Amino acid sequence: MTSPTAGGILAVVVGPSTSEHLSRTLRAVADGTRAPDRLNLVLLDDGDVDTRALEARGIDTTIIRPQAQTSGEAYTAGLADSEWTWLLHADSAPAPDCLADLHRVCESSKMIAAAGPKQVGWDDPTELLEVGIRATRSGRRVPELDPGERDQGQFDTRDDVLAVGTAGMLLRTAALTDAGGFDPALGPFGDGLELSRRLRAGGHRVVVVPSAAVRHARASFADTPHSFGRRRGSQMYTALQRAPLPVAPLLFLIYMILSPLRALARLAIKDTVRARGELWAALELLRRSRALLAARRRLARATVTRSYRSLEATHKDVVENRSDIRKARKEAAQLRSLPPAHVRREAAERRARTRASATALALLGLALGLAGFAPHLSAFGLSGGGLLPDDSSAGDLLRAATSSWTPAGDGHPGHLEPIWILAVPLTWLAGYGGGALTEAIYLFFMAAPMLAGLAAFRASGMIASSPVLRFILGAVWAAAPPLLSSLAAGSAGAVLLHIVLPLLVASLARAVRSRASSHLGSAAWWTLAAGAAYPAALLGIAVFAVGAAIVQRRAAWLWVVIPGTAFSGPALWSLAKDLPESLVRLPGAVFTWDRGSRWEILAGWPRGLDVAGPILLGAAAIVAVAAMLALLRVRRARAVRIGWILVGLGGALTAVALTQSVGIDQSALVEGAAWPGPGLSLLWLGLLVAVAGGAHGLRADLSTSGLSLRHLLVGACAIGVLATPIAGSAGWLVSVHGEGSTLVGDAPGTRIPAVAAKNASDPTRGRTLELSPTDGGYRAELWRGDGPQLTARGQVGGEELAATLARLGEDDFAERAAQHAITVIVVPGEGSDVEDLGILLDGTDSVTRVTTSEIGTFWRVDVPSGRVMQGDAVLPSGTVDARVDAEPGVLTLAERDDPRWTAVQDGVELARAEDPWRAAWQVERPGTVEITHEGGFGQWWVTLLRVLLIAGNITVSLPWRAR
Repeated sequence: MTSPTAGGILAVVVGPSTSEHLSRTLRAVADGTRAPDRLNLVLLDDGDVDTRALEARGIDTTIIRPQAQTSGEAYTAGLADSEWTWLLHADSAPAPDCLADLHRVCESSKMIAAAGPKQVGWDDPTELLEVGIRATRSGRRVPELDPGERDQGQFDTRDDVLAVGTAGMLLRTAALTDAGGFDPALGPFGDGLELSRRLRAGGHRVVVVPSAAVRHARASFADTPHSFGRRRGSQMYTALQRAPLPVAPLLFLIYMILSPLRALARLAIKDTVRARGELWAALELLRRSRALLAARRRLARATVTRSYRSLEATHKDVVENRSDIRKARKEAAQLRSLPPAHVRREAAERRARTRASATALALLGLALGLAGFAPHLSAFGLSGGGLLPDDSSAGDLLRAATSSWTPAGDGHPGHLEPIWILAVPLTWLAGYGGGALTEAIYLFFMAAPMLAGLAAFRASGMIASSPVLRFILGAVWAAAPPLLSSLAAGSAGAVLLHIVLPLLVASLARAVRSRASSHLGSAAWWTLAAGAAYPAALLGIAVFAVGAAIVQRRAAWLWVVIPGTAFSGPALWSLAKDLPESLVRLPGAVFTWDRGSRWEILAGWPRGLDVAGPILLGAAAIVAVAAMLALLRVRRARAVRIGWILVGLGGALTAVALTQSVGIDQSALVEGAAWPGPGLSLLWLGLLVAVAGGAHGLRADLSTSGLSLRHLLVGACAIGVLATPIAGSAGWLVSVHGEGSTLVGDAPGTRIPAVAAKNASDPTRGRTLELSPTDGGYRAELWRGDGPQLTARGQVGGEELAATLARLGEDDFAERAAQHAITVIVVPGEGSDVEDLGILLDGTDSVTRVTTSEIGTFWRVDVPSGRVMQGDAVLPSGTVDARVDAEPGVLTLAERDDPRWTAVQDGVELARAEDPWRAAWQVERPGTVEITHEGGFGQWWVTLLRVLLIAGNITVSLPWRAR
């Protein structure tokens, strides 16, 4: 029996001939209880299609091959005279009753211009995909269906909707023509919403027919930049089409600005597909701007009513529906992975014990830091050893970080050590209390034992699961001799490295185990911190990363060192030019220290032990014995072996450090030996890793046998390890509170007179010369602020200053001093040598004694003196750069000459003038002159590149990926 045929119905099927779904779609059309009169098959390529099923049903089939770029153009090419037009995608197979139900509903009312079927899954017809479209005025669709939601008739009562999709849409052809036809710029996304909205604006109804169903494969919804870009572009297109005329231009600009920002945001959550899609959508919107104007005119001509606005959803609907779907998905996932009740209870108890252990460890570490540095609380700052006072603010540090000139003494090309850049946040906080970098370092040293303990507690979770064992490991690391020795020596770099090392090693181990990029990102952050504390560490980590990349055939390993290299780039450049001593150089001042015995150094006390030496050496020996016994264990054998590799590397680094000098100790004018803190910290970390690996599961193993020698050895080692942090802390506290047993003391107060401080802060940038008599001469330091600064170390003197001092007592001394911008001369201390020096200064022309105070005796230089001068005129200046109004003549800068100093007037670089040592230029005409030091790592594009590389690690280190 032949099924009746629907008169006046034209079916238009659009798609490529290569579609794997097209043949099934055509067969479904032919098998329908009602079939169209005609079918126009619009193919988007030159392939052939089997249409015998359609011809057997008596459907007149025509194949059309237009040059269409969008489905809107394709549908337009497929239109013909008919009462009804039925739209189908190549991947949308209608159910047998689909056309019959759509036609029946449309015939029931002449107001209905479009009817759409319920869309279900291609392979699973019980899966709901779409039952009409709810959308906001801006074209954002309201998510109404959970992924994989089943059809249980929950939407079968729905009829009038804002829009329906074009897959299976039945159109009244006359209404379509009156509305202006299809939009040639849209499709396959957004075309159904745009057309339905136009039909409703023309006074027609748009309905969904839940009894009619179409299986839709949604082949266009691929997870590609092109697919997402077309979806996002269509949404922006329809929003601009619908926007009021005064708002549309502003909205267009907003979309153009927001698209790159949205791309960056998606990139930050590792959604690279949609990040590229955002950019593609913006470019497409720009390309379709003319089509958009035509679409707005088309909508305006079709509009006779705005009553359809009541069907438009709001932004609140979108947010609430997305939140509900996200919540339901999360709850379902939790239910699927919910463990049994007893497992949850045990896990909660373990978390509580872990939190309690971490809290106790933090309190004990903080107490140790407070007890060690409480004597310096009145000064709220530290000086001595590797530390100098520094009054730099957070802003000063940031400016110095992007400068290629070090303002110390007569100046020299250089960089800010990266560790002080890391101190910017803490310095910023200290600034609220009137503090600066000195106070920030004091707070850091006080918190160092606590931070070290928590770092070890966190990292030990990779090897040990017992909260008690992790607490013991954290306590040992918080009171480890290398940390306590570095705190007493004022070596900020060694202290920071000691804190970071456990986290660095743990993150590298996680990256070896897992291919998740977040582990590489985490390792990159700790590599950055380790490189800032000890720049040579980047070389060792780079060797490891290259080896891991080769072994695992994973080039992503190279990323581990890229952010750290970008951050510490200037320090690495200096390191490469000053090998081999730079391999063991740490940030901070160079200092001398008395070396202890070989065994004391290996135990982590480089300066020897003043109190309880045998006890502390014995505690270290017990830890080493426990690590050796761990080699006999089968469990965590790999961790134990890795621990001993670290011990070997740490020992080798310590041996190298003990053979190198790293510069001149300016306070004693002798060579300063390298501080072996990094090697000792690495050695102790290796011992603790071996101990942790050996202790894993030890109690369970011992419980299987009776009392034996093994039990006694384990008990003795356990007691020794437990006693190590107690003995170490007690010995260190006694030592640091003793006389002369620590290199670190109170940060001094003001070291220059008030007039010198005023000159230094004024735009003239006057400097202070400190003179101290020595055997056979004078020790001189040229200060730009309140004494030598931690962040502005370097060549505080030089041949030029020495030549000036040689003229002390002569008539031209003051003029020569003014060339160095010296305005005040300070002679500290008392004694016959100081008096003789004072008599010499009193007899020097244009040098006037001012007064004597607890700082010392100081003199004023009575000739014009400043950083930038022209003749006898002192011009205002910044710390490094300067902008001055100059007259014709020679312009001099009291900085050591360097080819990268430039002076520019009206965009033209000035010619250099002759000067024995200073930077000087010849000014030909009056005007504003800008003096800058450019080049190297101070160039803006280099700084930008460094910032981008570091910021890029935020994306890499995120522990999740967008879905």
